[in-house]
Amino acid sequence: MLLAGASLFRSAAFSCRPFPTALGASGSCRSAQRWYASSIDTSLYDASQLAMMEEMCILVDFDDNVIGQDTKKNVHVIDDVCMLPGGPPHRAFSVFLFNERWELLVQKRCADKILFPQHWANTCCSHPLADGATFLGTPIHGEADGPSGTIQAARRKLAQELGISPEAVPTESFQFLTKVHYKAPLPGHAPKWGEHEVDYILLCQRPHAAIEAALNLNPNEVMDVRWLSQEEAVEFVDGSADFAPAGQAARHEELISPWFGTIARELLHPWWSALKRGETLEPDGKIHRLAGAKEAMVVHAGAR
Repeated sequence: MLLAGASLFRSAAFSCRPFPTALGASGSCRSAQRWYASSIDTSLYDASQLAMMEEMCILVDFDDNVIGQDTKKNVHVIDDVCMLPGGPPHRAFSVFLFNERWELLVQKRCADKILFPQHWANTCCSHPLADGATFLGTPIHGEADGPSGTIQAARRKLAQELGISPEAVPTESFQFLTKVHYKAPLPGHAPKWGEHEVDYILLCQRPHAAIEAALNLNPNEVMDVRWLSQEEAVEFVDGSADFAPAGQAARHEELISPWFGTIARELLHPWWSALKRGETLEPDGKIHRLAGAKEAMVVHAGAR
């Protein structure tokens, strides 16, 4: 259950197949040796991050029905079927962790990350894994089970990225609220990677002191964390180059991840205001089509 100052800034040590995948009859990706394998220079990337690119993500259709699985690498490569128009998204989650003052904990992804390095994002953003997959050698079961599975995955990743143990964020402290569908390439010329996700939005509120005591940043994942009030979050996102309102110049040089920026601009603040007023939020049963989603669905017969 959600519980009804000065912002904290914390730094971590800075460590800084010949055919494309095809769509099967069910819409899932068939395993195939990727044509792009030789086009990506893996020597450019951190070994630990590369190893995690072999995790098995959950493929879904545009209505979030499970249709298969594929590696984290394959579902994010810009020229693979999952990133092409009409290609299937994969399932993800985004945690928004608040303290009792309704300040939001945000993180800056480390420079070693393959996907959106050095971008600020919400508290934790990652993927539930397919049943029978492994994470750092541990078998995974149950994370494909809708909202409850994504909460299980969120507790796993909060520990691995931020040092926040599952005991500090019990299952009952999470609330699943809604889903968002978005698609975004990495910035820059001719990007090799991108995101195409159906993202489960998970809210959580825990005592500030408990989270502060638990925080132990993994430098291979997170550079910094910061607590933001709602007003500070508006200023931070609107002040970035990618999300500044039309006609306004950027006010800082920090990078904002596309999912966090878009969710913050389009959905977050009515929820945040309602929580501050002590209102109860219920799952809305929707998949919100955010930036890139409708374009991703262009060849899908049921696009809407």
